[in-house]
Amino acid sequence: MNRIAVTYETKDGAIRQIEVDTDGRIVDLSRLSAVSINLTPLANAVGIEELQLASNKLKSIDLRPLSKCARLQVLNLTKNKIQQLSLRGLEGCIALRELNLGGNELKVLDLSPLSSCMNLQRLRMFGNQIEKLDLKPLSKCDKLEYLELETNHIESIDLGPLKKCVNLVQLNLMHNSLTSVDLSALKQCRKLKFLYLHHNALGSIDLGPVEQCADLTILRIGSNEIRNIDLEPLAKCANLRRLELAMNALQTLDLSPLASCAELRALDVAGNHLTSIDLSPLSDCKNLEELYLFSDHPQENQFTEVDVSALFACTNLEDLGMPESVDLVAESSLKEQENIPTALQELIDEARISWT
Repeated sequence: MNRIAVTYETKDGAIRQIEVDTDGRIVDLSRLSAVSINLTPLANAVGIEELQLASNKLKSIDLRPLSKCARLQVLNLTKNKIQQLSLRGLEGCIALRELNLGGNELKVLDLSPLSSCMNLQRLRMFGNQIEKLDLKPLSKCDKLEYLELETNHIESIDLGPLKKCVNLVQLNLMHNSLTSVDLSALKQCRKLKFLYLHHNALGSIDLGPVEQCADLTILRIGSNEIRNIDLEPLAKCANLRRLELAMNALQTLDLSPLASCAELRALDVAGNHLTSIDLSPLSDCKNLEELYLFSDHPQENQFTEVDVSALFACTNLEDLGMPESVDLVAESSLKEQENIPTALQELIDEARISWT
């Protein structure tokens, strides 16, 4: 067994060493309370596959010694205090599958070295202070599956390079400051399952490109400023299970395209400016479990009457968010139906539904 010493400095100024097995697959340098770590000795640990540097107090770190670590697959730098970082050195890490930079204080980051990391599958940069990010280097990473950019300060971003990332499964841009976003590149990402755009400042969004994403499972675009939205592209997303549109500024909403989404489990449109809604398309969403038309948000929908007849076909419906003040009506022929959904039975028991 060959061992080398890695030197690090703690927050109280103490210089310490930790021995590392150069023949080992995993090097764990996490939770050392280190403010700096010298990775130079790892230049000789060419067999390393995973390097854990998480949960320290690093403000910066030199990754260049890793340039000879061609077998490195996982590099985890999450939960530090990194403000400046160069990815130089990672161009030699051609086996890199996962890079986790989440939970730091980065404002800018040059991804250029990652253009050599063509096996990259997961890139995590959540919880930083990034305002702009050039994704061009990722156009070479055609195995990329997860891109996590949530909880930053991104105001605009060009997703164009992602059209080469044909294996993309998840794109997370929630909790940023986006005022617009062009999803055109996602036409090529036909394995996309999870698209998170909620908690931004989007005034509008064109969902046209996602009609090519037949595996789309979760689409979250709530807590924006969207006034109008065309759901027609979702008619081709037969595997859609959750659609969140809450807390926007929608005045009208046509649910007709959702009739093709037989796997839909949850729909949230609470917190908008709707005064009426036609729920009849949901009669084809027989797996629907949750429907929120009202959730006591500061700004709420202003329905006076809602026809819930279509929901009697949703036998798994358990949660139904409705304002207490709204008049609920349903066809009288449904009154004696067997297997009335739990959520509707509760309303019947409370004498909330008027039969027509």
